[in-house]
Amino acid sequence: MKYFILIFIFLISCSDTSSPEDVAEAQILEILDTIIACFPFDLEGIMQNYHPDFLHNGDDYDFEEIRWDIRINDYNEIDFTDIDIELDGDFATVSFTMTFYDNEGNSFVSQEPSEENGDISDFYRDFDGWKICGKDFLEP
Repeated sequence: MKYFILIFIFLISCSDTSSPEDVAEAQILEILDTIIACFPFDLEGIMQNYHPDFLHNGDDYDFEEIRWDIRINDYNEIDFTDIDIELDGDFATVSFTMTFYDNEGNSFVSQEPSEENGDISDFYRDFDGWKICGKDFLEP
């Protein structure tokens, strides 16, 4: 029993040492992991990570859903590597290498954010947590 109490105290003290920045980064990484897990079978699962007021290069939420549908049809796997998260209050910009793979072993690699894509590089934190918002997002 004595050891159980010591272990319990240790676990509680460990959970209190995370900084708000560490928590925010972990939540954003969880979103990227969710996209990987949902791809290419669960478009709705991917889109649940988007803010309804998403706006990127003039494209809104509905256009982004179409973009993901095209990606799902063209590729069968996605991966994010070299991830770097920059936090700025309730906003974050995530830089990474995004790689799509097709059934024939071909790949498409993009450094994000980029002019061509970058649609999953900007995040906003609201009462529901972090959401992908696009670079042209206007805070509600």
